Order: sequence, then structure tokens, then C-alpha cells
Amino acid sequence: MFVYSQWENFCKRLDQIGRNSITATDALKRKDGRPFLILKHDIETNPTKALKLAQIESKYSHRGSYYVQAYLLNKRKHIRILKKVHDLGHEVSYHHDVMDSNKGHIDKAAVEFRKYVSKFEEHGFTIETVCQHGNPVMERKGYFSNRDFFRNTQVAETFNDITEIMVNFKSRLGRDYMYISDAGYGWKWIHDPENNDREDTSHLDQRFENLEEILRMIQAQEAVIVSTHPHRWYSHFVLAKTKEISFRGIKSVARIVLKLPFMKKLLARFYYLAKKI
Repeated sequence: MFVYSQWENFCKRLDQIGRNSITATDALKRKDGRPFLILKHDIETNPTKALKLAQIESKYSHRGSYYVQAYLLNKRKHIRILKKVHDLGHEVSYHHDVMDSNKGHIDKAAVEFRKYVSKFEEHGFTIETVCQHGNPVMERKGYFSNRDFFRNTQVAETFNDITEIMVNFKSRLGRDYMYISDAGYGWKWIHDPENNDREDTSHLDQRFENLEEILRMIQAQEAVIVSTHPHRWYSHFVLAKTKEISFRGIKSVARIVLKLPFMKKLLARFYYLAKKI
């Protein structure tokens, strides 16, 4: 399920049926109610893999939205790669986790967010839409997730020119859409992506066995976002499957470990490790 050749076939088939993706920012600017498809990517590590997906999408006239963890801008080679993604016509923007990195302190989170927005823009990446990072092992007190940053009224007013995909994209878009994600190494339609951090609605999610099923669903829907994590994609099936098996093993152990309060506190200190899997 996470092999480049499969993504290429998926993008080719989308092009053949006339469902070429646009960026999240472009979708917001549309006022005609036409169908849209957004290929969204959360870059938490390894921008080179993101470039590979970007090249495949560009080959078939797709334009995607690539949300990048700010720490990746600390290396010049990463910036060069991300500029290549941008030059292909894709949106490159901010994949923030400012609530987690500041333990829920909204004022400190705002300072960090502003700092990194400026850093992205210094490198030529215009920030019009952003997407929060859902750290799976973070221990939180007094807030639900990084989505709470843009749920804050003052923050929303201060950064009114920025739309948060997981908070106010739907309201600003003025229409509903289907949100499909590869979260947990399993493709599924997320029933309520804007609020499932506050209320468990996972029993309402719908799983897909493969990209072919997703393709058929896209054909039947007018508005769709497909969200992926580029670091999970590989050139060969064996590598992709090995990584998936490894991920599921780690997840099973984590479920047991996280039941121990002291271990949850310890893992929360190293939440950035979750980006690697």
C-alpha cells in the first residue's frame, strides 16, 4: 500500500478520469462549487521522500499541499529539496505542533508559531493554510491537541489570514468534504477529522483495503482530501511491508506501555520520536 509505483498508478488513474488535485489554498479561493480533490502530505521527516511523491503528482498534472515540520528548515539541504517541491507547483507550508512543544501555553505557542511562519516565508513559502501534527504519545493537560491553537479565539483573530486544515477549513470553504487518511498505516475515511481529538468517533470511520477502493470513492464524491505521510513510502514492496510490520509492533507495545502513568510521562518527553514512524 505504500509503494511509489502504486501512488503513480493512483495519480495516473485520477488524471484519466479528470480528477486532478489542487492545493488547499486554491480550493479556498474557488467560489463556484466545482468538485475538488486535495492530495495533502504531512512531512514529519525525510523531505526527499516528499519530493518523490511531488514529482509523481506533477507528472500527472496534480498539485498537492505539503505541510512541513519546522525543524526540517534547519538544514539547507532540506530547504533545497522543499524548494524543488514548490517549484513543481505544489503548496509548501507549516505542519505545526506549537501546543505540544509549549505544553499547552497559548502565549508561548503563538510566539513559536509566528517565528516559524516568518522562517517559512523567508525561504519563499507563502503560508496561507497550515495543518497541525497529531503527536500520538503526547501527554496533554488542559488541552486536547495542537488543534486547540487555532480553536483559540485570539489566535484565530491574530492569524486570520491563515486557515488551519483541521480546524476551520470546512467553515471557510463553506462545504463538506470526505477526509481520507493513511493514519496508523491503514487507509480510512475519517468521520469527523476536525473534532475526533475531543470525542472518539473512530467507530464511524470507514476503512479502505487499497488505493483502488479510494479511487472509486473519489469518483463518487464531489469534494475529497487524501492525506498521506511521505516518510512511509518506499520504492519496493518488501521495504514498505517491513516498515508497516515494524510500526504495528511498536504500536502494540506502546498501547501496553502507555497504560503505565510514569511511562506515559517519559514518552511524552520524547514525543518527537513518533515522527519517525
